[in-house]
Amino acid sequence: MKKCGLIMKDDRGQLKIKLYTDEQGKPKGDGRCCYIKLESVELALNILDGYQLRENHSIKVERAKFSLKGEYNPSLKPKKKKMNKQQKEKQRKKMEKLFDWRPNKLPGERQKCEKTVVIKNMFDVKTFENDPRLILEYKTDIREECEEKCGPVRKVEIYDHNPDGIATVTFQEFDSADKCVELMNGRFFAGRKLDAQFWDGKTRYKIEETDEEIQKRIKQWDEFLEQDNDDKQPKSQ
Repeated sequence: MKKCGLIMKDDRGQLKIKLYTDEQGKPKGDGRCCYIKLESVELALNILDGYQLRENHSIKVERAKFSLKGEYNPSLKPKKKKMNKQQKEKQRKKMEKLFDWRPNKLPGERQKCEKTVVIKNMFDVKTFENDPRLILEYKTDIREECEEKCGPVRKVEIYDHNPDGIATVTFQEFDSADKCVELMNGRFFAGRKLDAQFWDGKTRYKIEETDEEIQKRIKQWDEFLEQDNDDKQPKSQ
């Protein structure tokens, strides 16, 4: 019955499915299932009615019909428990969670994170300390080569403070990421042997700087700008 939709639960959290029994407690062969959404009932009627459960045994599915037995006595009607604001909010979140359904991944289906390739040993962190402009050059060079030899690139990241010299390349397609791993893994770049693998979807490579490192970087950047500005000044004859 779950194939057709979400089944209601009672106050105890039990699925609202009932199998009817006779006076001796033996199953009569019929039952009831309460769905959350009306569309699930229609789906069950279309899919399960006439479904062959076992050999020479098919099931009959129809919309439930309720009729009053005897005279109506309002005093026998169970009173509904009134929910406070907190309970209502809890119920609302519970229903949202129920309807936040996503299909299970098929066996062998690839994870989205496999579109991102992690390249290690790409650089020495001191390289960028001496010339910060190299970060942009590295990103541009990596993007251009990967797009030319592997396929469309969505994003390139350089983790300039990571001691493992890590860069990541995110592609639009899985095939492009496959080509990148094949191209980069074991390859030598600037005398450094690269290690290229698919991202696991969990590991974070950004290294947070300490206050001392931040001040040092700002000082180096100021010195770099001053040097760059001096180089551009016209020399007196």
